[in-house]
Amino acid sequence: MINVVICDDHKIVREGLSKIIANFPDIHIIADDIASGEELLQRLRKTEPDIIVLDVSLPGRSGLEVLKQVKIFYPDIKVLVLSMYPEDQFAIRMLKAGASGYLHKDSAPEVLIEAIRTIQNGGEYLSPQITKLLYREMNNKNQELPHLTLSDREYEVFLAIGEGKANNQIASQLSLSAKTISTYRSRILTKLNMDNNSDIIKFILLHNLIPTV
Repeated sequence: MINVVICDDHKIVREGLSKIIANFPDIHIIADDIASGEELLQRLRKTEPDIIVLDVSLPGRSGLEVLKQVKIFYPDIKVLVLSMYPEDQFAIRMLKAGASGYLHKDSAPEVLIEAIRTIQNGGEYLSPQITKLLYREMNNKNQELPHLTLSDREYEVFLAIGEGKANNQIASQLSLSAKTISTYRSRILTKLNMDNNSDIIKFILLHNLIPTV
């Protein structure tokens, strides 16, 4: 039996995943009511599943930050990232942080089940797109994309700016101070050789970095 916990801030997504998984007797949902990273980490103190199905976009701590915490304190728990972001947005960062797989939310139900079983059996679930991205990274072909030089936190702030969010909104989302967000913004502009938020938004639109539903 594969014991699974689902962490997503959208109830409809959690319920949908539960209904899919309920059709397969070898997979058991321990919890499908976890809507934030903080709640997930609290639950893990009481029960440790085999696999966590984790969303990237969470209120408070991001999925990336939560993943890092899980791998520090619960290294034996495997994590499958399920996100609205395309693979080229977060997949490499999540895999480097310890994820065992990454799926887009529009993946077919049978792909989700295949990913869970593959991960449980000790493998990693890598789509053809992710395999291509890893190959490019190994051959340093992505160095031409300046946003890949951003740290994980800088990248989160970068995307939030691209969504048109103000510093105080980003601060609330990431549980940081507005001053800290301002510092990250300055670093981002410097690293990307940009002058203002408009430049960031234009870059994000040009490179199709806006998440798809």
